[in-house]
Amino acid sequence: MVTTQLSELTVQAGPITAHVTRAGRGDPLVYLHGAFGHGGWPPFLDRLAERFSVYAPVQPGFGETDGVEHLDDILDLTLYHYDLLDALGLHSPNIVGHYFGAMVAAEMAALRPRIARKLVLVSPAGLWLDHDQGVDYFATPATELRGVLFRDPESAVARNTMPDLDTEEEQARQSLERVRALSTVAKFLWPIPDKGLHKRLHRITAPTLVVMGSDDQIVPAAYATEVTSRVPNSRAEVIHDAAHLPMLEQPEQFARIVSDFLTE
Repeated sequence: MVTTQLSELTVQAGPITAHVTRAGRGDPLVYLHGAFGHGGWPPFLDRLAERFSVYAPVQPGFGETDGVEHLDDILDLTLYHYDLLDALGLHSPNIVGHYFGAMVAAEMAALRPRIARKLVLVSPAGLWLDHDQGVDYFATPATELRGVLFRDPESAVARNTMPDLDTEEEQARQSLERVRALSTVAKFLWPIPDKGLHKRLHRITAPTLVVMGSDDQIVPAAYATEVTSRVPNSRAEVIHDAAHLPMLEQPEQFARIVSDFLTE
């Protein structure tokens, strides 16, 4: 397989200095990561970069991107992403988001319907169903989290994503990174993730695909039905043998489903 050539970009989006990895050729695709599995350049992005120019920004509060203190609410977060697209020179790209990133993508498309050519929402956050709330990962002990995120917590991809660490220094670093990431996500999702998105979903005009893992404990299948019932011109795809991170557990299938939808 040809090695993907990655470019590291730094752009100013309002008050925030954003770090973006870019690769591939073709129509632009922006990938907005979620609370987990956001590190590095995973294989599914390699697959997508075979057909698209992929831009993968690091969300504020994750990795080297600071500035989340400038964002007070969902509106600020959405406006920041508009500024980010402007800074990257992107007009109506395809937008693919996972969980927290999917919520952002949906808010962007609801408030500015022409912002996205097509939309892919993977295990999207932003809704709340009393009858099917899903696992509260904020309250899940770190030692149990891998079993919640992955269908097979002992698989190679699960262990590579969330490795067992031997030294106290490594454990402390991982704990700090987890706390920082979850604190960022909690700022916009806690105590419940419903901040009014359900009232805005009908405004989305971009063709929309909702992708779910068959064994997702955090965003159960009922949420796909809820989203597609509210978003015009939308449909759902289920990836089997996957949980909350289907793009990591089944990268080939995920990339094929997304690519086929975006090129229909």
